[in-house]
Amino acid sequence: MRLLKLRNQLIEEYEANANLKLALPTVFYNVFHCKGLFVRYLVLTLIVLMSGVLYAFLSYHAIIMLVFPIVVSCLYCDRRSVWYTALIGLPVMLVSHLLALQLKVVPDEPLVTLHGTLFYGVLPRMVEYIAIAVVCTSMTGKIQELIRSLIQKNEQLLSEQEGIITSLSQMIESQSKETGMHVKRVSEYTKILCRGLGYEEEVVWKVGLASMMHDVGKILIPHHILEKPGRLTEEEYDIIKKHTLYGKRMLENSEGELMQLSARIAYEHHERFDGKGYANIQGEDIDITSRCVSIADVFDALVSWRPYKEAWTPEEARVEIIAQSGKQFDPDLIDIFDQHFEKFLEVLEQYPDSKEAVDTEAIFKE
Repeated sequence: MRLLKLRNQLIEEYEANANLKLALPTVFYNVFHCKGLFVRYLVLTLIVLMSGVLYAFLSYHAIIMLVFPIVVSCLYCDRRSVWYTALIGLPVMLVSHLLALQLKVVPDEPLVTLHGTLFYGVLPRMVEYIAIAVVCTSMTGKIQELIRSLIQKNEQLLSEQEGIITSLSQMIESQSKETGMHVKRVSEYTKILCRGLGYEEEVVWKVGLASMMHDVGKILIPHHILEKPGRLTEEEYDIIKKHTLYGKRMLENSEGELMQLSARIAYEHHERFDGKGYANIQGEDIDITSRCVSIADVFDALVSWRPYKEAWTPEEARVEIIAQSGKQFDPDLIDIFDQHFEKFLEVLEQYPDSKEAVDTEAIFKE
């Protein structure tokens, strides 16, 4: 009697709650990021069992739920998941039909007898189930091939962009022996800040690589201005400032995520948080990646020797960077800089400048 009451209650609540209940396992998988092979098969098992229970109590009111787990398994784009779902779904289907028979869910012939349930209920459902599993497996195979193709093309595109960025970075730094490791250090400093922001490692890698192009526009700046040992005139300074615009124009028409990111960083890395930078972009209107590169670039410039200045000590540079919080730099990023300052020192020690001929191949080794 309790089972019959529960069946009637389920029928009343089915329209509002059945789909939600079946979705709960996938909510835990996707929303809470409880991912992994074991969790995937656990989720599929739960969905199969839940669909079986629904069918047992609701019968033809929930017949579509028998194939619901197969459809869900396709979302993982994995043939093994589809066949796993099919294999555990078949016995669950049998038990569901037998339980429905005991509960007398279907009062009409021929499903009121064991023979009728097996031959006119279970058998047709199993044939349909296997057919759907075959179709879903084929679909999953095609999806897998498409995904592999997209991944290969994406990797090829990223590789090509990486090659372009590396080559251009080498060209920039070849203009000045004393800054041979500058782009490498800026890249590593930028990665530290990005990790402090909680970015995934793939994003950290992309931003770090794109940061190596921050001064690409200097290729178009006369060498005698770049290497001038004394103070720049106002006219010379105006020419230097144009390297951000040159960099943007060189990169912005190139396709690809890395090149677009590089173009944005090249244009914005001299912007100030208070809006007094080259292009007067202010605060959060400056892309967060450009704000990271700005700190990395200035810190490395301060601690490095230049024809027009002596190198500051790291501690002096640290004090100056922190003093510019809310003025030149994003306060939140300054906090991250301060918290991870020891890592900045490690990078500085790992990639020291040399006034000897620059080994560009060594610069870009990971």
